[in-house]
Amino acid sequence: MASGWLRGVVKEVPSGDTLVICGAVKSGPPPEKRITLSSLMAPKLGKRNGSSRDEPFAWASREFLRKLCIGQSVIFKIDYVVDQISREFGSVFLESGQKDNVALTVVSNGWSKVKGGNQQSPYIESLKKAEENAQLASHGLWTKDPVALANAVREAGSGDDGFNATAFFQSVGKGSSISAIVDQVMNGSMLRVTLLPSLQSATIQLCGAQAPSMGRKTVTDASASATDGTNGAPLSAAAVAALAPEASGNPEPFAREAKHKTEMQALNREVTLVVEGVDKYNNLFATVLLPPAGDSLSELLVKEGLAKVMEFSVNMISSGGQKLRDLERAAKLQKAAIWTHYVPAPSNQGKLSDVFVGKIVEVVSGDCVVVKDDRRIERRIQLSSLRAPRMATRDRPADPHAVEAKEFLRKKLVGREVEVKMEYTRKVPAAGELGPGAGSTDRELVFGNIETVPDKGEEKQNVSEMVVARGFAQVVRHRSDEERSHVYDKLLECEELAKQAKRGIHSNKEPAPNRVNDVSQPGNANKAKQYLPFFQRSGKMQAVVEYVLSGHRLKLLIPKEGVCIVFAPSGIKTPSRAQPASGGKPATAAEPYAEDAIAFTREHCMQRDVEVTIESMDRGGTFLGQISVHGSSSQSKPFNLSLGLIKAGLARIQPNMDPARLPDGSILAEAQRQAKEARLKMWEKWTPEQEALENGGEGDATAELGVAGASSSASQEVLEVIVTEVVSCNEFFLQRVDEPRLAWISEQLRAVSLSDGPVIPPELRVGQLCLGQYSLDDQWYRAVVERANAKDSTYDVFFLDYGNREKLTSRRVRVMDATLAAVPAQAMLACLAYVKVPAVGSEHAADAKACLSHLLGSGQTLLAHVSSRERPGAKDKHPQYTHGKLSVTLLEPGSGANIAAELLSAGYAQLPKLLKVRDTVAKEAIQKLQEFEEEARSARRGIFVYGDPGDSDDENTATATTAASAGAWGRAAGR
Repeated sequence: MASGWLRGVVKEVPSGDTLVICGAVKSGPPPEKRITLSSLMAPKLGKRNGSSRDEPFAWASREFLRKLCIGQSVIFKIDYVVDQISREFGSVFLESGQKDNVALTVVSNGWSKVKGGNQQSPYIESLKKAEENAQLASHGLWTKDPVALANAVREAGSGDDGFNATAFFQSVGKGSSISAIVDQVMNGSMLRVTLLPSLQSATIQLCGAQAPSMGRKTVTDASASATDGTNGAPLSAAAVAALAPEASGNPEPFAREAKHKTEMQALNREVTLVVEGVDKYNNLFATVLLPPAGDSLSELLVKEGLAKVMEFSVNMISSGGQKLRDLERAAKLQKAAIWTHYVPAPSNQGKLSDVFVGKIVEVVSGDCVVVKDDRRIERRIQLSSLRAPRMATRDRPADPHAVEAKEFLRKKLVGREVEVKMEYTRKVPAAGELGPGAGSTDRELVFGNIETVPDKGEEKQNVSEMVVARGFAQVVRHRSDEERSHVYDKLLECEELAKQAKRGIHSNKEPAPNRVNDVSQPGNANKAKQYLPFFQRSGKMQAVVEYVLSGHRLKLLIPKEGVCIVFAPSGIKTPSRAQPASGGKPATAAEPYAEDAIAFTREHCMQRDVEVTIESMDRGGTFLGQISVHGSSSQSKPFNLSLGLIKAGLARIQPNMDPARLPDGSILAEAQRQAKEARLKMWEKWTPEQEALENGGEGDATAELGVAGASSSASQEVLEVIVTEVVSCNEFFLQRVDEPRLAWISEQLRAVSLSDGPVIPPELRVGQLCLGQYSLDDQWYRAVVERANAKDSTYDVFFLDYGNREKLTSRRVRVMDATLAAVPAQAMLACLAYVKVPAVGSEHAADAKACLSHLLGSGQTLLAHVSSRERPGAKDKHPQYTHGKLSVTLLEPGSGANIAAELLSAGYAQLPKLLKVRDTVAKEAIQKLQEFEEEARSARRGIFVYGDPGDSDDENTATATTAASAGAWGRAAGR
């Protein structure tokens, strides 16, 4: 900037005749020039500390020049320099419009005088003429208006020490908008402003953002300036900082850039302050909105990486706090400015963006619910950024208000359709995890924001806001780099309202104790029986379903009586779920569709309000009676659980129960008949013939061959299977090829580190599920203990998913995780349909088994046509009978070769006499196989080596179980 014409932008207007102009550079703060307009002398402004007052019209003169030039592009030239005062004088022209001479415009409007002297402006004649015209027209400071003359000197406060931020905040209120002019930028986020219209000077901090510091003033200089007031009183810290011409400390990185950015956007601009709050040090925090569009200065600085979000003050912001956090996160990822060397800290959180609509099926606590999505998958969702009182566990009681918080959400949400917006995940240590390597099994919590889907006449409600506003949860104070709810600012407002109203956890009152007598636990039958007469006299009672124990057994809370009971609808039964081994009893597998029945009851009853009528009680302490579930809305009809289960094919009327004894018994019987005819769920294999046999009908010879109930070929189930184990020529185990749980089991076993786990001492019981390491491949598989040999610390185990057995040492077994134990055995016991094979231990039994193993043992996929399924009896508790015993016809998919036909052709099986077979389908199948039996007989193969071995009653053939004595499971292990 030498003697030629230069371009720049007006950054500041200190007075009515002086401008600060900055140049243009590619990066960093640009050079500046402080230019006093040549030959002009405007009235002088008073000092900030009040030591001198404004000259008349000084403020108006400065305001005119500020409004004319601030932020404008100009061209200027240095006319002369006065070395004694180190000041440069020049001519300035606006670059836009008519390229007006700024000095001439000021003088023409009467806001400055033209002075004489040796050094003059090149436009001195025009200036003098303009001054004469202004005087004649009484413009500006030449006015003769008495009102204007009386107000020529502004009435302003004496600096910041006359401003009380707390009093000001209380007078205007939070969220109020105030106009102000920015007089000084102390750093990127700290401004000195003049409030309008009071003209009071104040220092404000940007709310939610903090720019790097420009450094501190030295103690000596600060003390010298601290008593510069007219009355000698010490100035405030902000006033001391403002008096410093330049901070002597070293500025933090990017402090100059942040300050320059704020100066170019706000200095000498008329801005809008949104008052947000005051801290304990009497500092005023506000959101600064810039002209002309009202953009937030805080957002601008944070976006460019010139300021960071301050959690303390961002929580004051009425709206826009979340946007600041999002902008900061983006700046960090771009490594902008102060984040140049930013490295993300290790976090146990992850961001989610999934949105789905589902139904609330359970409220776990005041901040956790279970939602069933449109794929009918239950998803456990934690409410984002909330912490509600903890529910009770075995080790500790519930926190105060925990039960109230849960009950509040239960009444509001259970059964309601909601929209869930997933937001983030967080890993937490698994409960009870101790010792090294504990983090390997961390639980992952999923957090989301939930809103109700409005019914007619309703408005959408945010669940988190409801809970916080009612005082049943606290808002989590996150670190700046943590994910949070997208309505976090609204949650803070709701929390503040709850605190002011002293609701819930913010109340000074102790919550009422939650006293409930729980007689639902095992062993409480005698205590429960004491309530029976009272319940019977009470008739219909209101209750809440606390938990679904099985498809037809519920845990109910009767609030009026303060008691928890186990309840079951009279006269019906759903399939039994799997039970672990306990009390010396072996584990039992789940019956088909047991989990479907539980899911049905859970969806329709879990945590619902119900009406019950109790009629009696069984020996185990379960109350029996009638139950109806209230609708989720006033227009919904009550739901009859018994009828709903039977209609869905998930329950049956108990065989020993006369439907006439039940209320609506005829309706239940008709619903069961329709479910049977439709082959729904548990009735999918039902046939009239099977029901006749179960009801005492006369059987036939095909029942011995495993074809009872197969009334037609169209009713046969076809499975894709592989044979995993051949036990004998009469028994083998199958696996379904399309069973997804097999892959899941393998995946879980691979994920569990078993090689480094503790060795289980020989304390496993007979019937206990475990993991066994198979000797041939040293891999781990699910198993059950059949025999515990204490002498040599070994276990005879049966592998649940493959059907083979092995004796293992205690070093090759482990306790099975409950998740794996919940999956039923995948090996299905089967035999060949329509044929008889040598009995175990007979002359040809070993050869027959070897032949069958050869035909089945190559691991090829086969098609199994299920002719019948023999259900396990009351004594068949071994997991090998989980699926009963299937009678199957095995065919090779490509060639269609029949395994039974090949066994017949080899001479190791024979067919029954057709005279004893009355089933049409069985007869047709046997007739098709006769040629293969005749081929073996003619060639004298296998059992026909000495001629015809005899008819179906000969003792050297077997069709069912062997003559071995009953084992530990009440049935021969080899069948």
